[in-house]
Amino acid sequence: MSKNQKEVTVRGRPKKFDRDSVLEKAMNLFWRFGYEPTSMSELIDGTGIKPSSLYAEFGSKEGLFCAAVEKYLATYGQARDAILDQDELPLPQVIEQLLRTSAEWFTDAATPSGCFMVAATFGMSAADDALFNQLSQQRNSAEQKVIECLERRVGKGELPGNTHCALLGKYLVSVIQGMSVQARNGATRDELFGLVDIFMRQWQAISMA
Repeated sequence: MSKNQKEVTVRGRPKKFDRDSVLEKAMNLFWRFGYEPTSMSELIDGTGIKPSSLYAEFGSKEGLFCAAVEKYLATYGQARDAILDQDELPLPQVIEQLLRTSAEWFTDAATPSGCFMVAATFGMSAADDALFNQLSQQRNSAEQKVIECLERRVGKGELPGNTHCALLGKYLVSVIQGMSVQARNGATRDELFGLVDIFMRQWQAISMA
């Protein structure tokens, strides 16, 4: 085979798309507009790949969305778990780090505001029950990570033995979700940090209730 023939063969190979880049773009679209309002045509235009390639790789809009969820969790979920697993740090320091890091994520100019797992469910119809339930399970899993962190601290004596860890964990998650909504409504990072300051001033009373 001549050099020219080799060059033609190389140029003639189908160009493979960057899966990670496609997922990043799709994730940001779902994050900004929600699952239901984001159309396949918008996803195709926004990711810059051919419909045939998108369907071949992900199967459907739902398949693409599920892959985007996995990507989000692989980045933000693992980082959240790493914070909660810092058992060598005092619990108030861990809680404050979790809240401040969440505020930073929710106001990061490189991504849409708020939490992807909260924002992406906006506008989901009844037909999306299976997908909504899947996301609910993911959110429940995140809440369980917080609860497990609190339970370990009860075992270490940092929280009273009668602490209702499930309820306290749900409260902490509700605070984080509330900050996500505030960020979607335009709250700045400094404003969210101010909310964290207020929460931490009340933490001792809350954790001893």
